Amino acid sequence: MVSFILGLAVTAALFYISALYKSASLLMFGYAGAGLLILAALFLSYRMHTIQCGIAVPISIAECGKPLTVQILLDNHSVLPCLKFRCLMEQKSHFLNRKDREWMQGGLAASGKNRFDYSFLTNNYGSYHVQMKKVRVYDLTGLFYFQKKVGCGVSVQVLPKMQEIGVHISEASRNFFGEADVYDEFRPGDDHSELFQMREFRPGHKIQRIHWKLSAKQEELLVKEDSMPKACPVALFLDYKNVRRRRAENVNAYLVILAAISFSLMDAGCPHYAVWYSSRREDIVRVRVDDEESLFLFLSSYLEETFQKQTRDLVSAYQDKYKGEHYLFAFQLDECLRLRKNGEIIRSFHLENWKKELEALEIIA
Repeated sequence: MVSFILGLAVTAALFYISALYKSASLLMFGYAGAGLLILAALFLSYRMHTIQCGIAVPISIAECGKPLTVQILLDNHSVLPCLKFRCLMEQKSHFLNRKDREWMQGGLAASGKNRFDYSFLTNNYGSYHVQMKKVRVYDLTGLFYFQKKVGCGVSVQVLPKMQEIGVHISEASRNFFGEADVYDEFRPGDDHSELFQMREFRPGHKIQRIHWKLSAKQEELLVKEDSMPKACPVALFLDYKNVRRRRAENVNAYLVILAAISFSLMDAGCPHYAVWYSSRREDIVRVRVDDEESLFLFLSSYLEETFQKQTRDLVSAYQDKYKGEHYLFAFQLDECLRLRKNGEIIRSFHLENWKKELEALEIIA
C-alpha cells in the first residue's frame, strides 16, 4: 500500500502543478498516472486472488552447520504471469528465542505450480520454525504491489550430536525394583499383574502358582512366573532456567552434554526419566528413555521449549508431583553447565574447554 500512497501523492502533485501553471502536458501526465494507478489496483486485486502460497520441507531433521533448504510453493491459477513477487521469510529458534527475517524475490510463470528453494544456515542446535509471513505481488511495471499476510510454516529440528561418555551401571541400578509400565523381557519378577512365562512344575514351586486350567489342557503341571517391571533408577533433571538472553555457545554446549548423558545411559541399558519444566504446559514433564525411539521423542519435545519460568526447585516439584515413585540417582544439569549427582556437583563444564571435559566424563549410575 505504500507504493500506492506514493503514487497518489505524485499524481495529486501533478494535478496541482498543472492547475497552478496551467500546463496541459502536466495535466496529461496526471491523467496517465491516475489511469496507471487504477489499472494497477484492478490487476493486483485479481492477482492476489489467483495465487496460493505454501511451504514444505523435504526432511524435517537438519545437521548443524550446514544449509537447510525449504521449498516455497506458489500456485498461479491465472493465465497471466507475475514478473515480480517478494515474500518475507522468518526463521525462529525456540530454544534460543531468536528470530531472523529475510526477503526473497522471484517471478511466477503463468498458470502453473512454481517452486523455489530457500536456504539458510543452521549454526545452532534446536527446533526451528520456518514461516512465510508476508507476500508482495507486483504489477507488470514492478512499481506497485499489494501485500497480504500468509502465516504458513514448517518445523525443522537440528538435533545435538550423540557423543558417548563412560557410564558404569551399579548392581543397585540393575536390580532396582519399582512401578513401571515396561517389563523385563529376560528376567522374571514379582509383579502379579503381568505374566512372564509358563514353566513346568518342579519341586520347590508353590502350589498356589499352578495354572490349573492350562495344566489340564496340557496334561502336565504348569506354574506361572510373574514379570519384573523395568523401573527407572535414574532421573535426569534439565534445569535450564529463565535468563534474559541465551548465548548460542552456551546453549549448544548444554544440549550436547544432556544428549550425551541420556544417550550413554540408554546405550548402557539404564532406563531413565528426562525431566524438565514446560513453559507451554506450565507443568513438570517427564519422558522415559530406554531406546532410540524414546530418546528421539525426548529430544524433539525438549527442543520445542522456550524460556522456562519456574520458580520452584525442579527436583522438589518433581517429587511432589510423582509421590511414591523413587529413584536411586538424580543427575541435574543447569544453565551454568554444572552437573550434579544427588545434589552434589560432580563436574562444572567451561565453555572454552567443554568438549574435552565431556570426553573425559565418567558417571556411575
